[in-house]
Amino acid sequence: MSQQQLVEKVWPDTVVGNETLKQRVKLLRRALGDNASQPRYIEAIRGRGYRMIGEIKKTPIADSSLGVKLSLANDSYVSPKAGQGYPLFWKASSLGLATIVVLFACIALLISSSHNIPKSVSETMAEQQAQGFDNELYRKALDYYHRYRQADNLNAIKLFKSAIEINPNMAKAYAGLSDAYSQGVFQFNGDNHWQQLAIDAAYKAIALDPNLAQAYKALGLAYYNKGWLTKAANANLKALQKQSDFSEAMSNLGFIYREMGQLQRALYWNNKALDRDNTNSVSMVHKAQTLLALTQYSQARQWLDKALLLQPDSVLGNTTLGIWLLQQGQLTAAQNHFSQLLLSHPQQFQYHYGLAQSYLYQQQFELAAKTIAPHINSSNHHTRQHAKLLLYLSQQDLAAVSLIEQYKLRLTNGSDRAEDSLSLALIYAHQRQTDDSLRYLIQAINQGLLNSELLLLHPSFDYLQNQDSFQVLVSEMNNQRQWQIEN
Repeated sequence: MSQQQLVEKVWPDTVVGNETLKQRVKLLRRALGDNASQPRYIEAIRGRGYRMIGEIKKTPIADSSLGVKLSLANDSYVSPKAGQGYPLFWKASSLGLATIVVLFACIALLISSSHNIPKSVSETMAEQQAQGFDNELYRKALDYYHRYRQADNLNAIKLFKSAIEINPNMAKAYAGLSDAYSQGVFQFNGDNHWQQLAIDAAYKAIALDPNLAQAYKALGLAYYNKGWLTKAANANLKALQKQSDFSEAMSNLGFIYREMGQLQRALYWNNKALDRDNTNSVSMVHKAQTLLALTQYSQARQWLDKALLLQPDSVLGNTTLGIWLLQQGQLTAAQNHFSQLLLSHPQQFQYHYGLAQSYLYQQQFELAAKTIAPHINSSNHHTRQHAKLLLYLSQQDLAAVSLIEQYKLRLTNGSDRAEDSLSLALIYAHQRQTDDSLRYLIQAINQGLLNSELLLLHPSFDYLQNQDSFQVLVSEMNNQRQWQIEN
């Protein structure tokens, strides 16, 4: 009998899928002690349906007077003649058969009521969504994301994906997934293609819910990783239009404006974020970075200490503390700081990079090269590019042409990050191509570079120190910063 025929017979007034039929047959087999791979009673015919294959035994009747001849072609002998009842053996066998059928039916019913029939994937997902399991996964993912640790960030990605699998229309899960991808790239040397995945997930979140503030904040972080600072700032401003008290968007704006050299604006958003959430360690680090750019070292250190007290293993906080030391010329202290961090976090690229920079500023070029060289083949594009640049500036024999092309391509593709222009200025200075170096240094200053302290410490600019054109640019950086301090 075909599956369709069985469904129509057993469930004439109900819409039932083949999966339900299969599960019921499975229960019936279990009740009969049957085995699907070696069936004794019920055999599945692939592409057709099921058939009964039970063995039929012929039992002779001792009393021949009770025997009835049956013709398979004619059933006229089945019914008794008028005025006669059914023979005793017929009644007995019918009663026995009916009893067996009822018994099997009861067994099947009991088994069916005491066992949960596995649901289809779509039924399971719908039920989990109805029970709020998608939201539970989302909340757990968000908790992992806000721990700001590499392993936790990977867990966040998995959980956000699981929430989306249950509820494909969950906009906030896409926004969270975008943030986790971006954080993986920014802090933990995540795979390079995560940049595009972050942008795609943010766009998906906005498409599902155009009023979701988290989606625009996530898009801003994804834009930042591409070097699109103006777009990143605008995306976070859009997030605040949707949710005016969104502290994470405020904190991100402070971080972005600081990198754009708009220090007073950065400080404004730093303070707004901390007014809204004064326990957020990331917002504390962002404020410390702004104060460091304003050369307010004592205040910067206070905020850094607060942040690291809340989260001692913060990569962003510890890296900023190393820069705090470098910027004040405490090169040996910075070297010791990053060396100590690497004892407990040997895989963290930011600490290797900070240590290599410490060696470079001390003009210990061989140690700088040895520290950074293992990272030039990283799967992360930015890690690889930073490592190659530092290796080249450590006076190693490395082709500069490809480096120059890569940084110029980033600028061509819309990067307005001062760091990219400064990298070109350093490469050309290392080659003693003064005009090109100054040209990109001017561009970096216009993009927000105000840190003259590290500029003057860099060995690649040593030969320019006595040139008037270079000193004019350094003075311009200091004047711009002083104006922001006073206003």
